[in-house]
Amino acid sequence: MDGRQWRHEVMRAESTALSTRGTVENFLARLAAGDVDGVAALFAERVDWDVPGAVEVPWLGIRATRAEVADYFTTHPTYVTKEEFVVERTLVDGAEAAVSGRFRSRVIRNGAAMESWFVLQLTVLEGEITRYRFYEDSLAVARAWAATATGADGRAREAHSGTTG
Repeated sequence: MDGRQWRHEVMRAESTALSTRGTVENFLARLAAGDVDGVAALFAERVDWDVPGAVEVPWLGIRATRAEVADYFTTHPTYVTKEEFVVERTLVDGAEAAVSGRFRSRVIRNGAAMESWFVLQLTVLEGEITRYRFYEDSLAVARAWAATATGADGRAREAHSGTTG
Protein backbone atom coordinates (compact mmCIF):
# COMPACT_ATOMS: atom_id res chain seq x y z
CA MET A 1 0.00 0.00 0.00
CA ASP A 2 1.51 3.32 -1.02
CA GLY A 3 1.21 6.52 1.01
CA ARG A 4 -1.82 7.80 -0.89
CA GLN A 5 -3.77 4.56 -0.41
CA TRP A 6 -2.84 4.51 3.26
CA ARG A 7 -4.04 8.11 3.77
CA HIS A 8 -7.30 7.25 1.97
CA GLU A 9 -7.86 4.27 4.30
CA VAL A 10 -7.11 6.40 7.37
CA MET A 11 -9.50 9.13 6.18
CA ARG A 12 -12.21 6.55 5.49
CA ALA A 13 -11.75 5.04 8.97
CA GLU A 14 -11.91 8.50 10.56
CA SER A 15 -15.06 9.31 8.57
CA THR A 16 -16.67 6.05 9.70
CA ALA A 17 -15.80 6.80 13.33
CA LEU A 18 -17.27 10.31 13.03
CA SER A 19 -20.45 8.90 11.50
CA THR A 20 -20.66 6.29 14.26
CA ARG A 21 -20.12 8.88 16.99
CA GLY A 22 -22.73 11.19 15.46
CA THR A 23 -25.29 8.39 15.24
CA VAL A 24 -24.62 7.31 18.84
CA GLU A 25 -24.87 10.90 20.12
CA ASN A 26 -28.09 11.35 18.15
CA PHE A 27 -29.44 8.09 19.60
CA LEU A 28 -28.65 9.16 23.17
CA ALA A 29 -30.17 12.62 22.65
CA ARG A 30 -33.39 11.19 21.18
CA LEU A 31 -33.54 8.61 23.96
CA ALA A 32 -33.17 11.31 26.63
CA ALA A 33 -35.93 13.34 24.93
CA GLY A 34 -38.28 10.34 24.87
CA ASP A 35 -38.48 10.51 21.06
CA VAL A 36 -39.43 6.87 20.38
CA ASP A 37 -40.01 7.38 16.65
CA GLY A 38 -36.72 9.24 16.33
CA VAL A 39 -34.85 6.53 18.22
CA ALA A 40 -36.38 3.76 16.11
CA ALA A 41 -35.56 5.63 12.89
CA LEU A 42 -31.85 5.32 13.72
CA PHE A 43 -32.02 1.51 13.54
CA ALA A 44 -31.65 -0.56 10.39
CA GLU A 45 -34.75 -2.43 9.25
CA ARG A 46 -33.06 -5.68 10.36
CA VAL A 47 -31.17 -5.42 13.64
CA ASP A 48 -29.14 -7.78 15.83
CA TRP A 49 -30.50 -6.78 19.28
CA ASP A 50 -30.08 -8.43 22.66
CA VAL A 51 -30.62 -7.28 26.21
CA PRO A 52 -29.68 -10.48 28.07
CA GLY A 53 -31.34 -11.48 31.31
CA ALA A 54 -34.10 -13.45 32.98
CA VAL A 55 -36.81 -14.59 30.58
CA GLU A 56 -39.57 -13.56 33.00
CA VAL A 57 -38.55 -9.89 32.71
CA PRO A 58 -40.69 -8.76 29.77
CA TRP A 59 -38.45 -6.09 28.25
CA LEU A 60 -35.33 -8.28 28.10
CA GLY A 61 -34.36 -10.48 25.19
CA ILE A 62 -33.82 -10.55 21.47
CA ARG A 63 -35.36 -8.33 18.81
CA ALA A 64 -34.74 -8.43 15.08
CA THR A 65 -36.58 -5.54 13.37
CA ARG A 66 -36.93 -1.78 13.60
CA ALA A 67 -40.62 -2.26 14.54
CA GLU A 68 -39.62 -4.52 17.46
CA VAL A 69 -37.11 -1.89 18.58
CA ALA A 70 -39.83 0.78 18.48
CA ASP A 71 -42.07 -1.53 20.53
CA TYR A 72 -39.30 -1.93 23.12
CA PHE A 73 -38.89 1.82 23.57
CA THR A 74 -42.69 2.25 23.70
CA THR A 75 -43.41 -0.52 26.21
CA HIS A 76 -40.33 -0.29 28.47
CA PRO A 77 -41.70 2.85 30.23
CA THR A 78 -44.91 0.95 31.05
CA TYR A 79 -42.83 -1.37 33.23
CA VAL A 80 -40.13 0.92 34.60
CA THR A 81 -39.82 4.54 35.71
CA LYS A 82 -36.40 5.99 34.93
CA GLU A 83 -34.96 7.91 37.87
CA GLU A 84 -31.41 8.40 36.63
CA PHE A 85 -29.52 7.51 33.47
CA VAL A 86 -25.95 8.79 33.35
CA VAL A 87 -23.61 8.29 30.40
CA GLU A 88 -20.04 8.44 31.63
CA ARG A 89 -18.07 7.55 28.52
CA THR A 90 -18.53 6.86 24.82
CA LEU A 91 -15.76 5.07 22.96
CA VAL A 92 -15.77 4.71 19.17
CA ASP A 93 -13.62 2.50 16.96
CA GLY A 94 -14.74 2.64 13.34
CA ALA A 95 -18.28 1.27 13.12
CA GLU A 96 -18.23 0.05 16.75
CA ALA A 97 -19.19 2.07 19.82
CA ALA A 98 -19.32 1.35 23.54
CA VAL A 99 -21.26 3.57 25.92
CA SER A 100 -20.78 3.11 29.65
CA GLY A 101 -22.59 4.60 32.59
CA ARG A 102 -25.08 3.90 35.33
CA PHE A 103 -28.82 3.97 35.83
CA ARG A 104 -31.43 3.89 38.54
CA SER A 105 -35.01 2.87 37.76
CA ARG A 106 -38.09 1.72 39.62
CA VAL A 107 -40.39 -1.16 38.67
CA ILE A 108 -43.89 0.31 38.41
CA ARG A 109 -45.84 -2.77 39.50
CA ASN A 110 -44.09 -3.19 42.86
CA GLY A 111 -42.07 -0.03 43.52
CA ALA A 112 -38.78 -1.93 43.67
CA ALA A 113 -35.73 0.12 42.76
CA MET A 114 -32.89 -1.21 40.65
CA GLU A 115 -29.58 0.36 39.88
CA SER A 116 -26.64 -0.83 37.91
CA TRP A 117 -23.63 0.09 35.89
CA PHE A 118 -24.16 -0.60 32.20
CA VAL A 119 -22.30 -0.98 28.94
CA LEU A 120 -24.11 -0.50 25.65
CA GLN A 121 -22.40 -1.86 22.54
CA LEU A 122 -23.55 -0.56 19.17
CA THR A 123 -22.55 -1.18 15.58
CA VAL A 124 -23.37 1.58 13.10
CA LEU A 125 -23.26 0.95 9.35
CA GLU A 126 -24.13 3.68 6.86
CA GLY A 127 -25.65 5.80 9.62
CA GLU A 128 -27.94 3.06 10.96
CA ILE A 129 -27.62 1.03 14.14
CA THR A 130 -27.37 -2.61 13.09
CA ARG A 131 -26.29 -4.21 16.37
CA TYR A 132 -27.39 -3.39 19.94
CA ARG A 133 -26.24 -5.06 23.17
CA PHE A 134 -27.13 -3.68 26.60
CA TYR A 135 -25.24 -5.25 29.50
CA GLU A 136 -26.41 -4.52 33.04
CA ASP A 137 -26.68 -6.27 36.39
CA SER A 138 -29.33 -8.68 35.16
CA LEU A 139 -29.62 -10.29 38.61
CA ALA A 140 -30.56 -6.93 40.15
CA VAL A 141 -33.10 -6.39 37.37
CA ALA A 142 -34.62 -9.86 37.88
CA ARG A 143 -34.78 -9.36 41.65
CA ALA A 144 -36.49 -5.99 41.27
CA TRP A 145 -38.99 -7.44 38.80
CA ALA A 146 -39.77 -10.37 41.15
CA ALA A 147 -39.88 -8.33 44.37
CA THR A 148 -43.05 -8.14 46.38
CA ALA A 149 -44.54 -4.68 46.70
CA THR A 150 -42.86 -3.96 50.04
CA GLY A 151 -40.25 -5.44 52.32
CA ALA A 152 -40.70 -6.28 56.00
CA ASP A 153 -40.15 -2.64 56.95
CA GLY A 154 -42.92 -1.47 54.60
CA ARG A 155 -40.50 0.09 52.11
CA ALA A 156 -40.01 -1.00 48.51
CA ARG A 157 -37.19 -3.48 48.14
CA GLU A 158 -33.99 -2.36 46.51
CA ALA A 159 -31.98 -4.30 43.93
CA HIS A 160 -28.60 -3.00 42.87
CA SER A 161 -25.12 -3.86 41.82
CA GLY A 162 -23.42 -1.65 44.36
CA THR A 163 -23.44 1.57 42.32
CA THR A 164 -23.29 4.68 44.42
CA GLY A 165 -22.98 7.35 41.78
